[in-house]
Amino acid sequence: MPLPESKEHKTIKQVISTKLQEWTGATLEEYPSAGHELDVFAVTPNGISIYVEIIWSPARQNFYRDLSLIQQSDANIKIIIASPEILTNEGYQREFSKVAISERRKGIAMHGELIDGAKVLEDTKYLETEFKNVVLSLIDQAQSEGRIPTKEITPPEAPSPDKKQELLMSNLFPVIKYPSTIFSSPTDIRTEPDVFKHLGDEISQHSFILKSKRLYTFHNLKSPLSPFKPIISTNEILEEPASEWIKNGIKRNDLIRLLNLTLRVYCQERGMRYDKKHRRYICLLKEDGKDNIFSWRAGSKFAKRTIAKKVYDKQGNLLYCRHYAADLRFMFLDNNIFLKIEPTITFTTDGYHSFRLDKLASLMSRWLPKQYNNTYLLLVRFWAKYLSRLDVTMSIPAGGQKIEIATTPMTVPIEIGIAKETISSSKPRKQ
Repeated sequence: MPLPESKEHKTIKQVISTKLQEWTGATLEEYPSAGHELDVFAVTPNGISIYVEIIWSPARQNFYRDLSLIQQSDANIKIIIASPEILTNEGYQREFSKVAISERRKGIAMHGELIDGAKVLEDTKYLETEFKNVVLSLIDQAQSEGRIPTKEITPPEAPSPDKKQELLMSNLFPVIKYPSTIFSSPTDIRTEPDVFKHLGDEISQHSFILKSKRLYTFHNLKSPLSPFKPIISTNEILEEPASEWIKNGIKRNDLIRLLNLTLRVYCQERGMRYDKKHRRYICLLKEDGKDNIFSWRAGSKFAKRTIAKKVYDKQGNLLYCRHYAADLRFMFLDNNIFLKIEPTITFTTDGYHSFRLDKLASLMSRWLPKQYNNTYLLLVRFWAKYLSRLDVTMSIPAGGQKIEIATTPMTVPIEIGIAKETISSSKPRKQ
């Protein structure tokens, strides 16, 4: 069931409906030929249909429902206006880009970027210039490409895909070794803040979970040097094989949680900050505030990436800081453990503090649509290099034990592809 429209959603519908009539002389239709009640569906005097969909709620079900409506519509022109929350969601941005590319290949005049709904609401100049130009240019495109339907036509038969052996690469990296033993002990401590209160901030260097009045960790609690010794019962320590936890649905979730907490400790030691709200790791500027550059040897040459960078205007004023970031987490596929790497980018005002949502949405919308398949794959590979410190495996300490992850992602063989296709190995161009 569709979500009730918000106040902002209704206001944008009214504004866009009025402006389309004013700019193009279009008449509005509540139920277009596709049979769905859409946000704004207008038809110009010369028969060009314009569909504007407003996606305001960030709910996943709502977003994909509205994308489906876009694809089902037979309009000549398609535009999507989105909320700031949608604009800053890199997953939604990628899904939108796929739909936009698909629609344009079908000959639909579709705007290739999500329109910032906050600007439509608050910036009259933007509405009367940039947004108006988007609408009028799409109308010109539809007219010049002859997308005004006059009769039913039978599309040509789709060509068969090329028969070609290919490997489909993923962003999942196999875990080849994980801690064999999980230690636990009864404790009177019930919350993580209380653990820090009793043991100090140094305990942040050690992963643990509290559950059912016990403390669980990869660290050997029997060691006289155990950092958890002051808060556990040293005569009631239990050792459990991690392989047994994998067989238990609840315990395997706890194992993944421990692995992810261990990964968090490792990433923080690598100079990253964990953004809990967006569940991603952010590369920071160097301690002296300078750009953070990661370099490595690629054959006979040296390659480098600026993973945290200050960006200035022509007068030398700091505009923003751009940071490489990634959603990094362990997960199960059947009984196998993988590290999933989802690269993205984020921006801060000074290297640490986030922008207001509307400003961040504007910056993100300019960057994310440019991350096509090859660019995304290169970023996934880069993160494997960075996390491994250029070693043959990613090796993460786990309390005297170790997590080892392959630096080659999981691949799947397929029998079809694109003949004579080549993939560039060059890094993405500078933005």
